[in-house]
Amino acid sequence: MIDTKQLWKQRYGQYMKEIRVYLRYMFNDHLLIALIFLLGGAAFTYNQWLEGLPRDFPYAMIIGVIITFVLTSGHIQTLLKEPDLVFLLPVEKKLTPYFKRAFIHSLLMQGYVLLIVSAALAPLYLKATGQTVLSFVLIFLILVLAKGWNLLMDWLAHHHIDRFTKIMDRTIRFLFNFVLTYFLFSGADLLLVIIVIFLMLALFFYYQKISSDKSLKWDQLIEIESKRMLTFYRIANLFTDVPKLKERVKRRRWLDWTLIFLRFDQSSTFTHLYVRTFLRTSDYLGMYLRLVIIGGLLLYFAPFEVGKIGVGVLFIYLTGYQLMTLWRQHNLKIWIQLYPVSVVDRTDSFLRVVFMLLAVQSVLLALFLLASNAFLLTVYMLLVGIVFSYFFTYFYVKSKLKKL
Repeated sequence: MIDTKQLWKQRYGQYMKEIRVYLRYMFNDHLLIALIFLLGGAAFTYNQWLEGLPRDFPYAMIIGVIITFVLTSGHIQTLLKEPDLVFLLPVEKKLTPYFKRAFIHSLLMQGYVLLIVSAALAPLYLKATGQTVLSFVLIFLILVLAKGWNLLMDWLAHHHIDRFTKIMDRTIRFLFNFVLTYFLFSGADLLLVIIVIFLMLALFFYYQKISSDKSLKWDQLIEIESKRMLTFYRIANLFTDVPKLKERVKRRRWLDWTLIFLRFDQSSTFTHLYVRTFLRTSDYLGMYLRLVIIGGLLLYFAPFEVGKIGVGVLFIYLTGYQLMTLWRQHNLKIWIQLYPVSVVDRTDSFLRVVFMLLAVQSVLLALFLLASNAFLLTVYMLLVGIVFSYFFTYFYVKSKLKKL
């Protein structure tokens, strides 16, 4: 006999234990300091922008779209694994307490995300409408219930195997979520809100009726759990080695031209290895491009002039810190120990690659400033970025390599 309460407790305990191990590496002192500066700068910019908020600003539309994406996204986290297809599938009807706990856990976790997003949007709503905090709290409680409705609707959709049903489910939920959030934040008549909620409940009972004679599609649930953990492993891999992560390597021929700048001699063996790893591994190249684009857009649109150089340096620091994991990328491969290359040459190659990437990022960030017609700031960003990249690489990163 399977004790479903004990099963969930055991699964959840194993999951949290594994998550905590990687979170210790991810939320280290350096990242926390960077996040504090980033959030502080964002809060200052946000507050300055709210001061000049025009009267006809479509706040309800923008808040509605953002909240709608948060409500519509997400699934019930079941923590199911592939062996469960053999051992738990035959007793599916007895797993109702297990799935109820999974629903409560998912609602709490995703409700926390909803709380953070809502708190970030609260100043915009209060500034635009002049309403009290109590009115926003009441709206948030309705949004939490809407989040629970979305999770249950998504759960019922997993009783169907055809792709069309899932697309329609997500589309219908998105429309209902947007209409509900728009009515709530625009101050629409209470009767309209009640009608939307009534229709949402009617749709839920209809889904429940057509799904009652169908069983769960376990392969879909297991695939969702696998993708969720894979996403977490990829993020954690930016900070430390993740043995469970299966690397995805893809040759990008359109970037092969960058290799012609590398020397072909024995001392540059690891230079070729690190550059090709960076170009062909999605984790590194994707991270690099995301930080360049986000940092560049922030430099382009940010209204403050003085702090732009600091923002640029912050993004260079974040990139350099995450590139340090490139050193450990091939540590588990025994054949690199056979290369007739000294540790000194390997270290020099790694530092050269990191400095080169950070210097290129400095140039790209400076181009965003140049596009905003800030010529003097462009020159400062270029000089400060390259100087910071040099000292960060050959002092900070080099000292870290000695410890490794």
